[in-house]
Amino acid sequence: MKLKYIIFAFASVLIATILNVISYFAAFAITVMTGGVNVLEAESALVNQGIFNVVRYLFIIVIFGFIFYKTVYYSDDASDRKDSVSQSFHFVIKPTNIILFLLAGLAIQLGTDAVLYTLGTAFPTSFASYKHMMETFSGSHSTLFIITTFTLGPIAEEFIFRGVTLEFLLKGFANRKRAALLSVLIQAALFGLYHGNIIQAVYAFIFGILLGTLAVRTKSLISSILLHAAINGSLYLIPENVFFSIQNAILVGTISLTIMVSAIVILLQKYKSHVS
Repeated sequence: MKLKYIIFAFASVLIATILNVISYFAAFAITVMTGGVNVLEAESALVNQGIFNVVRYLFIIVIFGFIFYKTVYYSDDASDRKDSVSQSFHFVIKPTNIILFLLAGLAIQLGTDAVLYTLGTAFPTSFASYKHMMETFSGSHSTLFIITTFTLGPIAEEFIFRGVTLEFLLKGFANRKRAALLSVLIQAALFGLYHGNIIQAVYAFIFGILLGTLAVRTKSLISSILLHAAINGSLYLIPENVFFSIQNAILVGTISLTIMVSAIVILLQKYKSHVS
């Protein structure tokens, strides 16, 4: 086990968190300068969330993209990495595969919503604050915020977690049994913690396992970025009243999760055949 790489992996998440804090203040300054907020009025002295998304995601993409480029893309297996990226690109641009990625993303989001609806109905007190947060998240943000959530956001977070963090963990556990599994689980846990609350942490952990598995299997971020974008974008496509009872939610959730598993398995099998 190479401890320095494991330290680098955890440090990358800390760096991303610091960048988010810096970006918040930068976005607030931009909001003030563009006349979007009156600092003398406490209720309106809020950062523009769309601008905040643009600033933080661009910061992360530039910084972590550079780290990934220097430490991973041009590492000892640079030629294999380039081949994998090329193979992944030609794989994901096929129309049938794009449809499968979009279907998997929609199924993941719908299945997650179904589970959360069921738990929220069964335990309303425990989920009250989470429901309020998600209603605010999905209903009060600008077009810029929504667009960056499923465009720049997936690229930025994939560079952090499936790019830099996961790759450092793979190097750190290179000589251990089941190194890939251990690395995927740890980066998924860090991905969950990065989201800041216990409920999001749980399902982000599951998402992180799926995205990490794709990144490891394909040796590329292209597939995980596309699936991540499909998941984030689906949040705004699912109607609020799609669930009306626990029985309905369980049925929809079961169908959705079945479609999700099927789509992911088919994609992995197709990719294996594509590479062969």
